[in-house]
Amino acid sequence: MMRVHRLQLIVVMALALAAAGCGAARTYNRAESAARTGDWDGAVEFYRRAVQQAPDRSDYKIALERAMINASHEHLNQAQLAEARGELEEALREYRRASDFDPPNRQLAAKVMEIERRIREQYEARPPNNIAQLREQARQAGPPPLIKLNEVLPEIRFNNTSIRDILNFIANATGINVTYDRDYQDRAYTVQLNGVTLEQALNQILSANQLFYKVINQNTIMVIPDNAQKRANYEEQVIRTFYISHADATELSQMINTIIRVPAMAVQPMIAPNKTNNTITIRATTAVASIIEKMIDANDKPRAEIIIDVQILEVSRDRAKTYGIDLSGYTINAIFSPESDPRGTSGTGAAAASTLTTQPSFNLNTITRGISTADFYLAVPSAVVHFLESDSNTKLIAKPQLRGAEGQKITLNLGDDIPIPSTVFTPLATGGANTNPLTSFNYRTVGIVVEMTPRVTIEGDVILDLSLENSTKGVDVNVAGQNLPSFGTRKVVTRLRLRDGEANLLAGLLREDERTLLQGLPGIMRIPILNKLFAMNGPNEVRQTDIVMLLTPRVVRTQEITAGDLSPIFIGTQQNLGLNGPPPLIQAPPEPAPAAPAAPAPPAGAQPAPAQPPAPNVAPPGGAANAAPGVSIIPPGSSPVPGTTAVTAAPAPAVPGGAPLPPAAGGAPPAAPAAATPAAAPAGAQVIVTPPGTDFRVGGGPYTVAISATNASRLSGLSLTITFNPAALRVRAVQEGSFMRAGGAQATFTQMVDAATGRIDIAIVRTGDATGVAGTGLLAAVLFDAVGGGTANLAVTGTATAPGGAPASLQLAPVPAVTVR
Repeated sequence: MMRVHRLQLIVVMALALAAAGCGAARTYNRAESAARTGDWDGAVEFYRRAVQQAPDRSDYKIALERAMINASHEHLNQAQLAEARGELEEALREYRRASDFDPPNRQLAAKVMEIERRIREQYEARPPNNIAQLREQARQAGPPPLIKLNEVLPEIRFNNTSIRDILNFIANATGINVTYDRDYQDRAYTVQLNGVTLEQALNQILSANQLFYKVINQNTIMVIPDNAQKRANYEEQVIRTFYISHADATELSQMINTIIRVPAMAVQPMIAPNKTNNTITIRATTAVASIIEKMIDANDKPRAEIIIDVQILEVSRDRAKTYGIDLSGYTINAIFSPESDPRGTSGTGAAAASTLTTQPSFNLNTITRGISTADFYLAVPSAVVHFLESDSNTKLIAKPQLRGAEGQKITLNLGDDIPIPSTVFTPLATGGANTNPLTSFNYRTVGIVVEMTPRVTIEGDVILDLSLENSTKGVDVNVAGQNLPSFGTRKVVTRLRLRDGEANLLAGLLREDERTLLQGLPGIMRIPILNKLFAMNGPNEVRQTDIVMLLTPRVVRTQEITAGDLSPIFIGTQQNLGLNGPPPLIQAPPEPAPAAPAAPAPPAGAQPAPAQPPAPNVAPPGGAANAAPGVSIIPPGSSPVPGTTAVTAAPAPAVPGGAPLPPAAGGAPPAAPAAATPAAAPAGAQVIVTPPGTDFRVGGGPYTVAISATNASRLSGLSLTITFNPAALRVRAVQEGSFMRAGGAQATFTQMVDAATGRIDIAIVRTGDATGVAGTGLLAAVLFDAVGGGTANLAVTGTATAPGGAPASLQLAPVPAVTVR
């Protein structure tokens, strides 16, 4: 019977092996078919299944290796074709598949990394979606302005003349039509205008007579009485939606409502925030909408981001002090030795208890001679006085890097949550006594908790509102028969102001734990006086810990404040709001600079001196100055700048035939014929504008353009105007240099940026200056962002003054051509 069962088992196993072999063979045949058709991916899949089903077949493994190599070559060819077509995403997928089929091939892995890098560079090189360009396109799609609005009018001089006649004269001179509201009342007016534009003339005449105008079409305006009712009837309103990127729409709308709502305004604006989309939609007149746009641009700034390097250390001083009398184990040994001294010596002396541990042998006949007290030995415990103190080292608890935006709380929690029971008593039934206990648990964090709220100032400093708490779990306290946990807490709350990269050490959160161990004879160690002799206090362990935290803030991004954000916004009067620009001030016109004297002509026949080559740049003492990326450093020197405009003397008029000039009246001898006069050396200070390079990249930067002065002498004031292409460049900031403050003098630095026209006005004046500044140095630096392709068209003009307000000569070097790509 047993033999039959064995035969059945063998038959079943043979059938299973045969079925497995047939399955592997079928899978292998399918793999061979896929390989013959060129489907190497399918062949690799079937070969792998066959190897799994028959792992002992070496021919299956060889076929799998061959298929993987062919599949890798196939994907490599497809990847190279996709790369040639410029389809990097497809090429990356094929290179990865080829690398998966041939893992040992390092060239494929390197190619995958190269394609990934090229894709990343292409993505980073894409020009950003410039919202300023989109807004400019939206403005250009609006209604066209009045034709010839900025045309300069001829001189206007009327004495006690009707306003209608004055406006008709202006209309005839400019080719526009003027209509009047039905409530318009004509009156006489005296006016004298010279060199003003059409817009300036209309504003001055109409505002002086409580009138305003509305543009009807490109050639027609309407004159209307200026009152609240007429403003409400004629002023056009606009609905605009502003997409807020960084600020909170609700807070920003509340601020705009507070500032822009004026009681005397005829048409009050309506402002509605959308918290879901973080947008602000307004309904207002076009003039008020322009003011709101300026306010939103000035307040919708990205928050500064910082990285805080935190190092938390626990300085532990484990002072293990042991003091007192140690009685060597607190034991007394008694030994009977009538023949020899058990201490091993024949002399007398004290023996420690540890030396009398073995009973020596003796002859019993010795006892017959008698026993005395000299035959007994007692070992008294030895007294050892201990003085021990030890310190341990410092332990680093955590060293994280925390990144966050200003105004947002950053929390670091290093600890455990300990449950704390809380029991309340409730009645079993309504109106009963509170006898039913209900226990709930609250969790308290035990460990180190750091909370920081950073803020970055406009000067680049970091203000930290810091809260540091270190808590530990103490021994349980028995309260009403229930053991409850106790906690030890060390906490500090402070405010720090640190520079970028400045480290600050916060310490002094001390904690001291003491533990005493009493050792001695039982019973005696409890007796007040004897415990000083027969007991020992030790080891006495005193553990003192101090939490030390090292903070190092690093500014990653600033608020991106531009010069336009720091400039005031002039919005007109309370009854007539609008972006009118700064009011003109009364100022004396600048005096024309005197002509430079002509250089004396050399004697006849003399050769002109050759032009001196420019001197090489001289590095400042102490090594080259460190420059940030994209910043040009102007080294000091006294060489003239090539390409500056030099003052040349006019040659004397020549006489035909080369004859000498006739003698002048009075018998003066004739003058020698003048030779060609060489160009004179540049006189006065030279202003050089130095870009960091000739090619700017859109989305790169910021690019810092340095403005420096060379060969200055008695320079006290400077007024410069830098123009640029607003479609290619955008001003991020204008920074003051240190040259005009040389010698500890005080200087006022004023700058104004007109982003629409591409103009920067810079004025630097040394106050209370009697000597002026001389030499070479940096005047200012302008930070540009590349926003569009084209030529930058950088140019500079300006004037200079000496101490006392006298004009000073100023040479302006041409700016190198810059192309934005």
